[in-house]
Amino acid sequence: MPANTPIYLDATVKPTGSAESDAKSAMGKILDTNDPGAKIVSMIEDQSKSDGNPIDYEKDVAPWLGEKAGVFFSSLGTDSEGVVVVETTNPAASLAFAQKAAGNTATDPPPQTYNGATYQLDKSDPGHVFGNVGDFLVEGDLAGFKAAADANKGDSLGDDSGFKDSLGDLPDDRLGTLYTVPKNFIDALGSQFDAASKAAIEKSGGDNLNEPVAGALTATADTFELEATGGNNGFDTPESSLIAGVPGESWLAIGIGDLGETVKKSLDQLKEQIPNFESVQQQIQSTTGSSLEQLTGSLGDAALYVQGTTESTVTGALVVQTKDPDLTGRLLTQLQGLLQLGKGGVKPLSLSGGGTAFQIKDPGLAPRPMELAQQGDKLVIGYGDGSAEASLTPARTLSDSPSFSAAHGQISSLGTDLFVDLPSVFALAESSGAKSDPDYVQAKPYLDALSYVVTGSGDSGDKAEFKAVLGLK
Repeated sequence: MPANTPIYLDATVKPTGSAESDAKSAMGKILDTNDPGAKIVSMIEDQSKSDGNPIDYEKDVAPWLGEKAGVFFSSLGTDSEGVVVVETTNPAASLAFAQKAAGNTATDPPPQTYNGATYQLDKSDPGHVFGNVGDFLVEGDLAGFKAAADANKGDSLGDDSGFKDSLGDLPDDRLGTLYTVPKNFIDALGSQFDAASKAAIEKSGGDNLNEPVAGALTATADTFELEATGGNNGFDTPESSLIAGVPGESWLAIGIGDLGETVKKSLDQLKEQIPNFESVQQQIQSTTGSSLEQLTGSLGDAALYVQGTTESTVTGALVVQTKDPDLTGRLLTQLQGLLQLGKGGVKPLSLSGGGTAFQIKDPGLAPRPMELAQQGDKLVIGYGDGSAEASLTPARTLSDSPSFSAAHGQISSLGTDLFVDLPSVFALAESSGAKSDPDYVQAKPYLDALSYVVTGSGDSGDKAEFKAVLGLK
């Protein structure tokens, strides 16, 4: 693996101990079998038959396959190129397998040599090559293969102190590894960013872009979990006090703790990239009667949610806790008055718990009505009829959902940033025509085993922490 690779991933293909038993349990649920390893082998063999170069796993792969396989990228973006590196116990046997899978022979196409490593063009995948680099089977684009051969004879990622230190903090029983230095990753994206966007990202990230990010994939009988650490950029990420209180049927919920402080810090870091920032501030104060600092200071915790499993029932809202109800209430009233001076489609709403609310019905703005409301210290920007009332007085909340409770329990030490109820998402997809998509139909048996995705983040000293969990039924 080259020392400067923008991103490195690996997988333990032969786990042992508790890692093996947990992986079998989790994959068994997704594949609906007591022997997921055998089913994966069967799928690989079936695919090889479809490709016209059938292989027998026990004869062609098992005798040489090592414990780990890894991927690094020689370029990122529209034409990303990745290189697969597989640990072998018998390099010659691994090369014979690669030749068989590609439809090659030992002499056709003619082998070529670079820096002591021999490779062949891959007949089944034009533009790619494969060969042995030391005790590894390497397959990918030619530039990547040459980078692997150079790393084998010179400085590799394995020699990098940052890489070694980062992986030393990860659990030994992990099923997979992620490693990147954000600065290298951004640089590798190249043309995917314009100069201004790249400068803004670098300004926001600061010195932390040079700090390695390392992650570990592990499994339990009911989950797959990714935990990662990286440089701490000074942003606190507390759990929003509102996320658990959004409607219980929500299939998407995103929480933002102290929205105003987050916006303020972002503006402070990016204001040099905002044209005429000072005049924009003055215009905001002239229009609203409040300074930008007062406006951001009035915003507390926030939560965004979406619910509905058919196109006609999809609704959602952004709910924000206001620290200054008088200020936000005044602005809401001013906005309603301005809108009513314009074209029609604006009407007041009555809320069961009191407060101020109005609806905007304008197909040019959104297919369904928008609703804005404030009740006590809660401000709502909703989409769809009844979204304001549903946000302020839901029949049941997300905290009542068994799926959310299970997800929250997996991430409680960091606080929930994002929750997705996957069965509801799939139900929405199916109501929108996914059942007629052959790829979706083929994936459906595996999707049925998925329950939720939840993420959380926080910090520990000089390290930022992130965790994502995929829950299984």
